[in-house]
Amino acid sequence: MQTAIGQSNGSLIITTDADCRMGPGWLKVIVQFYETGNYKMISSPVAYFQEKSFFERAQSLEFLYLIGLGASTIGNKQPSTCNGANLAYEKEAFYEVGGFKGIDDLASGDDELLLHKMAARFDNNIGFLKNQEAIVYTHAKPNLKEFIQQRKRWASKSTRYKNKSIIVLGVCIWLFNLSVLMNLGIGLFIGFYFKLAIFQVLAKIIVEFLFLYDVTGFARRRKLLVLLPALNILHMIYIVYIGIAGNSGKYNWKGRMVK
Repeated sequence: MQTAIGQSNGSLIITTDADCRMGPGWLKVIVQFYETGNYKMISSPVAYFQEKSFFERAQSLEFLYLIGLGASTIGNKQPSTCNGANLAYEKEAFYEVGGFKGIDDLASGDDELLLHKMAARFDNNIGFLKNQEAIVYTHAKPNLKEFIQQRKRWASKSTRYKNKSIIVLGVCIWLFNLSVLMNLGIGLFIGFYFKLAIFQVLAKIIVEFLFLYDVTGFARRRKLLVLLPALNILHMIYIVYIGIAGNSGKYNWKGRMVK
């Protein structure tokens, strides 16, 4: 990527992935947003499509949660996450922050970690393009094994976060999910903890429903919300597991094992 950027003639770099699809107005709306907002970096929405199973639809809902989280933190001037499948940034700004220097030893991280470098250097002059014409579409993982490997790769980048507020947010989310699972286990013997766990689960469902209502509406996938109650406990187990495995283990990516 660094070599390609060096050979480019344009002032705005726009990235996507080889397995993505987009509409005819994709580049146009990104350039318009850049020209009117004078942003140093622009994160745009990514969504799954053409799901063939319950598992792929569940991934679609979870992925929209991540995209919504990235959009909301950018909007609140505390950028946390973005996706390289739909990302744009000034070539000049890229070189001003040193490009991928400092993160080029990682197999992944050209999106989020570059976002953090840009936000720190340019006073959070980052924009999120909330426009349906800007959506890039890709496919969910076909099975649990590939899904886990992808999420372990994504989580592995968190060890290099320098923004303490993002780290604190991630740790708090992880601890909350762990506490629910522990309360459910203890609740098998002590009734109070089971009631506490049920309250936590209901609170989580309500908060996530309110958050995802607008996100799924924007992506025209509001029907996915019916999956939310059924997936909640599974999602908690997944969060706790990935939080550990992604920061301490290894993962398989593009046919090679990364440690």
